Amino acid sequence: MIVLPQILRLFRGVLPALALLVLAPCCRRIPLYDPCSGIFLQLDIRLADETGLSADIDYDADPGLLEKVRGRMPERVHVCFYDAVTHALAAEDFLPAEGGFVDVPAGTYDLLVYSLGCESTRISDGGGRTGVYAFTGGNENAVIQEPDHLFAGRIPGVTVPVRAEMDRTVVINCELTTILETYTLEVKHVEGAGRIREAEVYVSGQAPGKYLWDRRFQNKPCAVSFRCRIDAGKGHLFSVFNTFGKLPGVRSDVYLQVLATSEDGGRYQWTFDVTDQFDNPDNIGHEIIIDEPVTVPESGTGGLLPTVGNWNAEVTELPLSWDRRMHIPNPSYTNN
Repeated sequence: MIVLPQILRLFRGVLPALALLVLAPCCRRIPLYDPCSGIFLQLDIRLADETGLSADIDYDADPGLLEKVRGRMPERVHVCFYDAVTHALAAEDFLPAEGGFVDVPAGTYDLLVYSLGCESTRISDGGGRTGVYAFTGGNENAVIQEPDHLFAGRIPGVTVPVRAEMDRTVVINCELTTILETYTLEVKHVEGAGRIREAEVYVSGQAPGKYLWDRRFQNKPCAVSFRCRIDAGKGHLFSVFNTFGKLPGVRSDVYLQVLATSEDGGRYQWTFDVTDQFDNPDNIGHEIIIDEPVTVPESGTGGLLPTVGNWNAEVTELPLSWDRRMHIPNPSYTNN
């Protein structure tokens, strides 16, 4: 016969076991922030700043233009560790924008980190440290799509110690900045700007892409295309545009070509030589300003039906005696 003290002892033995069975599904270890190694990569992604750009453009009123200037904070980055001697890829990881722990064997590496999630800028990985190349879509022999900001950082000669010898977490700080150059454009004297339905701009003499490690270009000029905003009240065409950069050298003169379509279907073309503005070291604000007046006629009987094709082997000289307000043929550039 079981008496009361024995029953109480039985429950005291069973209750802890029942509690464990009840709580076991609810309590599990989630190692979200536990280090998988002793190496923490701390990232600092620097969005661009509109300070110093043209004050005549209201960036805050146009989120699209402001994003062209500053870029967008990425959600993820690609982390690449290259052998410091062979420059071959030794390890890689994908991290959130703020960084995280990386598991890398002991050794010395060249570190390259770049952002993911761009809309138009793409990455081609040539297999080694110097082969990672950023580019956009389009006709690579003539006109490319305007790139959007890609942020990249690099640190040569990063030493990862043997884990058994580490007595603390090793923090690697890496700053990421945009690989692009940002310019503002203003065509200031457009008579009949209110008659323009849309305007597209082509800027020649630009690089089609950029290598991330040493920021060098391919020697193959192209044009970058983008849409222009219209301010009918001021008689302005304006925009912000991004480019991988102007190609250096005497053969990379820069022509800016505006193709405007009027409300009644007329199409008009104006071409301007803006090489000096690109090459001017005092143009720290990267402002491209067109002060020459242009006119959009009241009727659509004039104008052109211009087309943009492949650019041939030589630069087309524009005689100074020509009236730039007239329709000027497309400049041509070498692909070599």
